[in-house]
Amino acid sequence: MARILLIEDEPLVAHTLRRHLERAGHQVVWAPSGERGLALLGEGFQLVVCDLVMPGLSGLEVIRRIREAGGPPVLALSASVSAQSQEEALRAGARAFLGKPFEAQGLLALVDRLLGEGQA
Repeated sequence: MARILLIEDEPLVAHTLRRHLERAGHQVVWAPSGERGLALLGEGFQLVVCDLVMPGLSGLEVIRRIREAGGPPVLALSASVSAQSQEEALRAGARAFLGKPFEAQGLLALVDRLLGEGQA
């Protein structure tokens, strides 16, 4: 299916996300920081799943840089599901937003939608 870059600083959350995405047939590469995620960006990903709140480089800044570089679509993740958080993520360049905790079905539906948009 697709090659997905997962940028998430929490190992347990990253493991859960990776498991769901791999069960759906995707190849997932995990980056535990925004800096590492940006360093991996040129390796042919069709989608980026990025946490918003991370130490060091914030997810919002990572998303801005991906957008400026003309990178793949980004699905933003955050435990803060306020309208303001969602708006900031979309303004930064995310194509969709998913709050934590999430259900696997919701995650996979958004991933499929974003991957489908990328092929259109």
